[in-house]
Amino acid sequence: MTSIRIRAARTNNLRSVDIDVPRGRLVVFAGVSGSGKSSLVFDTIAAEAGYQVNESYPPFVRNRLPRWTRPEVDLIDGLSPVVVIDQKRLGGNARSTVGTITDAYTYLRLLFSRIGQPYVGESNHFSFNDPAGMCPACSGLGETLVPDMEQVLDPDLSLEQGAIRLPGFAAGQYWYRRYAELGAFDPTVPLRDWTPAEREALLHGGPPAAALRPRPPKDYEGVIELFERVYMHTSDNLSERK
Repeated sequence: MTSIRIRAARTNNLRSVDIDVPRGRLVVFAGVSGSGKSSLVFDTIAAEAGYQVNESYPPFVRNRLPRWTRPEVDLIDGLSPVVVIDQKRLGGNARSTVGTITDAYTYLRLLFSRIGQPYVGESNHFSFNDPAGMCPACSGLGETLVPDMEQVLDPDLSLEQGAIRLPGFAAGQYWYRRYAELGAFDPTVPLRDWTPAEREALLHGGPPAAALRPRPPKDYEGVIELFERVYMHTSDNLSERK
């Protein structure tokens, strides 16, 4: 059958609607709020399709499936099993998409892993939610957040004067003491007068920090490393304040 036939649909606010919905095409139901779009799509077509699928299972299975109420309609045929994506926003986090919610993405990844050229590996290599497939820069989220250095740092000030504008770095506070009392930095000298290697060690750690004397402890983190770990790498969904 090339279409879904509906005759005298009376679900909710529908008033004996007759319609033929072509199959194998993208069909959009448009109209003002309250015109019956949801009643036709969800409460008529999807409800009847779900009911028919449930009826094909034995009672033991039916009792554990979602229950569908048959729509008020004189005739409806030409249906097949449906995937219902409701009008609510997807739950979860930034990694939740229509593909992951419906499991369509699972089969798409499997398809790519079987016929994709060049071959890159198993299906998890095509997943932005798996370390084997996600972009190392954005962790599969499609965007990369980096600190605004002009907001983080005032190079005309010393550590003692508040050169680092992040919480906890005011003179005498915990994070301030962690760097000012290290012995490798002069907290009274404006950062602009530091050597490039000293600024790199303060901000990013790494080999420049290892070259400092006295040498920092093994768990030493640069200011930016610390900021990204505490504020940016703790959740997929960052608050506006963070």
